[in-house]
Amino acid sequence: MARYLQVYENVMELDTNITSLSEYIKFINNIEHRHISQWFYRGHSDSDYELIPSLFRVDTNESWAHWDRIEDYVMSQFKREAFPYLKTIPNDEIEWLTIAQHYGLPTRLLDWSTNPLIALYFAVENYQNNKDANVWLYGLSSTNNCWTESTWIAKKINLSGNIYENIIFPLHIDSRITNQSGCFTIHEIPEHNTLFIPVDQNPRIFDTFIKLTINKDIKKDILNELYYVGIHRGFIYPGLEGISSKIKFEIGTTHKRTSYEDLLKVQKK
Repeated sequence: MARYLQVYENVMELDTNITSLSEYIKFINNIEHRHISQWFYRGHSDSDYELIPSLFRVDTNESWAHWDRIEDYVMSQFKREAFPYLKTIPNDEIEWLTIAQHYGLPTRLLDWSTNPLIALYFAVENYQNNKDANVWLYGLSSTNNCWTESTWIAKKINLSGNIYENIIFPLHIDSRITNQSGCFTIHEIPEHNTLFIPVDQNPRIFDTFIKLTINKDIKKDILNELYYVGIHRGFIYPGLEGISSKIKFEIGTTHKRTSYEDLLKVQKK
């Protein structure tokens, strides 16, 4: 089974139910970073959603084809029809998969971000679905990160084994990748029509997973808090579509206001 909060003795006391942006940032900031070379973050608008790449969610019975055939078809069609719309031609299969994933095609890639605020946005963006949300934290270990102080580069040196082998840090050939601090894990297609095991249930020895939960009733409040700090659809999806979505959010989404009495209480502290 995956290694969750038990890995860190001081984390076990922390509540994994997040009720505000400030609480979320405090949790991220207080997580013990020793032995972790890099944290990755992924948000789900439905906490029941599992860590399974979109390709392996395709019903092979309804498609009358296994996932390898489905992938071959999807990618060949995408490559053939996408050329008129590409600013930069992908250099290899990984770059093609990256672009396809970002535009909604089912692939073997699973989206992550190195920015925890981006993951939180994706978790709470759909506040109208009446579902609790969650943010997954995925940590990779390092034997060179045991000191009380370190630098960002030092903790990533001398990683334990080839633990980055399934992590893709794509070239920023699309502005969405840049703004979303996007990266991916890539996964093998299961053999003999077996089911894909969710990533957190089949971890490698150096993998650590933490699941944070956001109650459905506070998703909109957190979404508004993220707007205050510049995390909104205009930033997440740069371009005319994102700008339009941000403006529609501004005119159609209510948010709580601080009362004069509460403001006085804050000023007196």
